[in-house]
Amino acid sequence: MRFWLGAVAMALGWAPFLPVGSKYLAYLGSGAAAWLWLHRAQAWRGLLAEAPMRAALALVVLTALSWAWSSGPPAFGAVQLGLYSLLLLSPVIAHAFAPDLALRALHHFGIAAALVGLLSGLDHVGWLPASLLWSSSVQAEGNQRIVNSLMLALGAALCLVHAMAPTQAADSRSPAVAGASSAEGLCARQVNRVFWVLAAAAAITGLSLQDRRTGMVALPVMLAVLALASQRQPGRRLALLLTVLALSLAAWQFSPGVRARIDEGLREVKSYQSSDRADTSWGMRLRLAEHSTDMWRSAPLLGHGVGSWMAEFRQRVQPGLLISVHTTPHNEYLLVAAQLGSVGVLLLIGLLACNLHRAWRSGPAGLALLVVWTAIAWSGWFNVVLRDSKFALPLLLLAGLAGAVARAQPSAKAWR
Repeated sequence: MRFWLGAVAMALGWAPFLPVGSKYLAYLGSGAAAWLWLHRAQAWRGLLAEAPMRAALALVVLTALSWAWSSGPPAFGAVQLGLYSLLLLSPVIAHAFAPDLALRALHHFGIAAALVGLLSGLDHVGWLPASLLWSSSVQAEGNQRIVNSLMLALGAALCLVHAMAPTQAADSRSPAVAGASSAEGLCARQVNRVFWVLAAAAAITGLSLQDRRTGMVALPVMLAVLALASQRQPGRRLALLLTVLALSLAAWQFSPGVRARIDEGLREVKSYQSSDRADTSWGMRLRLAEHSTDMWRSAPLLGHGVGSWMAEFRQRVQPGLLISVHTTPHNEYLLVAAQLGSVGVLLLIGLLACNLHRAWRSGPAGLALLVVWTAIAWSGWFNVVLRDSKFALPLLLLAGLAGAVARAQPSAKAWR
């Protein structure tokens, strides 16, 4: 049994870097197993009493109801409803999975991020041949490349969470045994900390060498939140925040890859002119934001319905222009605003707030959950992280696993 549980943990941990079919298998398989366990244990009442589950259910119900007034093709609405319904499985996984199994899966994810980071370094210098083994990670294309950027950042942050794991209490059966146990535990603790710090460094190295900005702008935010949550003393919080700021500025100034991508984005924003003829990445994103805001204003309360964004966009943009090929606004909040209106935005913010609040109140055991939901909330400003399965599947899987870990709440003494 231990072998099979270890294999499951490994599969779940590595799935975020595998092709989208493997992501579906890992997430839906975990969800199905969790639903089966809850059914057999008759544990539904406890699940439905949790705020994150109720918040996810409210957003999915509104999404389903909006299908009735959607201005988009029914097929588009059905697909998007299915994607947003994935939200319901994450709290189920969090409620049903054993915390130790979920933690092992998160450990494997951290190791996977470190390995992808190291392989990215080899690929950068031309030492990594093309292969199906890393075609969905190091040598991925399109949106998957953006997803991997975020996964590297998230993996680095989670490695640091693992490095900060509380020390186990020493054996108190006798002073001699306690002393020996304390010495051995201290040595193991230091080795464990060094391992995870090095793993985080490997993931960050890969992040700095890849050519997508999503992970670059997400990592400092996750580290800042981690600094605030992991310390109780204001002085230590401030010191860690200043350290995160200094390291972020240093990466911007001294890492050629990071500086090139960030400076490119800033130039695109500065040179933007409000026109459908925008031809830069961030220029088009800004124009998409303008169109999405216009959709929101035209149906402010309940939006145009699930699956309607592309139909509404086609009515507002001239065919044949470069911007006309987009199918989303590349912003989860604006997509929800356009399709579900102000009510939908409030429900989305409520969903994020419930999960972040639960993570914060879970103490050290909730740090991983806090980091994952911070990644979801922040990256939602740049990508449709719930509407795009390539983002949603790994993020919601990690959120479910981190939620299971957060259930193992240690005492406040574990805070340092």
